Amino acid sequence: MPAKWHKYSYSAQRQERRTTLIVLLFVAFFAVLFWMVHSFIFSMYALRSDTMLPSLTDRDLVIATPLYNTQSAPGVSLPLLATATRGDLVVIGPPRRDERNLALDFLNAGAAFLTLQRIRPFERPGSLVSKPLIRRIVALPGDRVYIEDGILHVKTPESGHFLTEFELVSEAYDIRIDSLPEGWNDTLPFSDFGRETVLGKDEYFVLCDNRLEASDSRIWGPVPASRIRAKVFFRYWPLSGFGPVH
Repeated sequence: MPAKWHKYSYSAQRQERRTTLIVLLFVAFFAVLFWMVHSFIFSMYALRSDTMLPSLTDRDLVIATPLYNTQSAPGVSLPLLATATRGDLVVIGPPRRDERNLALDFLNAGAAFLTLQRIRPFERPGSLVSKPLIRRIVALPGDRVYIEDGILHVKTPESGHFLTEFELVSEAYDIRIDSLPEGWNDTLPFSDFGRETVLGKDEYFVLCDNRLEASDSRIWGPVPASRIRAKVFFRYWPLSGFGPVH
């Protein structure tokens, strides 16, 4: 009898509908909250190569913030934004953005979050050039730069002479420079040398820490500010490397 009453009672059905609605609203609220946080405050990325050795390694999982100001004009001070500085690890977007499906992007982000970035069931097919990359900012707009023995040399607009990339950063970092194959000369990609160039307004020079591993501004040229999506600041996996990164 209680079961039949529960099935046919108007008040019981009304209570069931109310409970279901509350649960759906609760799930929707946290889904929207997750999407907003992931899109505008903190984003998660997984490395798929050793391009940033020794700072980051293949399969590291990191957190980046899109609240990142790449406008280098004097006096710019926006709340909640980290200002671009030399040595920052940043997420570089692809040269061309495909049209985005926000629903699929959201589902991908949720699945990636729950599986430690291992599963993205709705990932759009494409080559590496269509995916974001992590690189290090080594020179800012207005700098004059050249590469010698794999190390960037920088003359800032305020300086009268060149300094190495390491002499201009506040947070020290290491790089890896392996020996070039026999017969490799300065005219070939990934050589230890690069001609002198001047960065234009809103242009940044970015490099891999593992200098022979992958492409960067040596191949693409300077990166416009519009392609710098976020600043990487924290590694959350593996636990042995848990903590801030720079």
